[in-house]
Amino acid sequence: MVNRTSRAILFLIALSAGFFALLNANGTLAQKPKSETRNTMRWEHSDDGLKFRLDIEGKAEFTEDYTDIRDVSDGGYVRIEEDRNGQSRRYEVRRNSGGELRRLYYVNGEAHQLDQEARNWIARIVLNAVRQSGIDAEKRVQIILGQRGVSGVFDEIALVPGDYAKVIYFKALIKNGDLNAAAVQKVLREAARLISSDYEQAQLLIGVAAVLTGKEDAIPAYFEATATIKSDYEHKRVLNALLKGTTPSREVLIQTAKSAASMSSDYEKANVLKSVAAVYLDDRELRSVFFQTVETIKSDYEHRGVLSALLKNSKPNEELLSGMLNSAIGLSSDYEKAAFLLEASNAYAGDARLKEAFLKAVETIKSDYERGRVLSALVKNKQIG
Repeated sequence: MVNRTSRAILFLIALSAGFFALLNANGTLAQKPKSETRNTMRWEHSDDGLKFRLDIEGKAEFTEDYTDIRDVSDGGYVRIEEDRNGQSRRYEVRRNSGGELRRLYYVNGEAHQLDQEARNWIARIVLNAVRQSGIDAEKRVQIILGQRGVSGVFDEIALVPGDYAKVIYFKALIKNGDLNAAAVQKVLREAARLISSDYEQAQLLIGVAAVLTGKEDAIPAYFEATATIKSDYEHKRVLNALLKGTTPSREVLIQTAKSAASMSSDYEKANVLKSVAAVYLDDRELRSVFFQTVETIKSDYEHRGVLSALLKNSKPNEELLSGMLNSAIGLSSDYEKAAFLLEASNAYAGDARLKEAFLKAVETIKSDYERGRVLSALVKNKQIG
């Protein structure tokens, strides 16, 4: 079996000599004057007989078609190295202290002239490095938008290898493309098709959540893309970002509750439902979907936590309280059931129909001690007599 590994490391950090010395006793970064800082970037990739490395010191400027290095800042350099099946090539562009820009090309460690073969390799390797690392993505997207429009950016993203860089390009398109709902839909569907990493997919969807206001037609595509995320943790991050990034409509809340039902983790599912509870809309369909999803939580602790959050964040009417009491019947833990019923008793208004639902839930408590605690509280509060 052929071993296939891929490694991409990208550091875009402001460095100076003694970087860690800049950290003061409180752990905050003390900024140095601009003249004392340098930008350093390194990107590496290895894959079946191919090793590739890109180093940039200072500021680099590319040609408009991104097939060569146009310029580097004083004292800076760009170095690109490729080792393919035992043959190594290296291209360096440096600006020395005297201001001279030098271009150096090496084959197997020996200096070589910049002939047409070399320039063809340079053109390919520079563009490949730009695509894979995400360098200058925002500027590239702006150029492509001006030349070929939104469809041109989609064509370019299809050529970008690696989920990390794809997300950078998608985000740059969202930021600079002035996209309507239809274009956002296409971004979401293309991302779902092209991005396999749960983390990168989540990062993109979290970014998209902030621009969905006024683009309700794109909401279904958002949930379609979310459904491709296998990690419950990343799934949760996306749904919570959507609730925070928009003013949740009835439809968004319904679809969020439905989406949470597919999670296998009770903890992550409960976390999302608590977020829904915090912005709960008193709507019959939403209430039905919400409780259906709550019923899929196997953990009594997490189940009760969701009911408590809904009780705390809502002004429960009779229907909502009745739904919570019926949901509490499903708790197998007498302690968790009693704990919730004690909380609910504070919101119980003594309505005859609600009283029946309340007592029905109390009767399912097997522990005499826990059942007695709840009944005592109801008598004390004069909610039963």
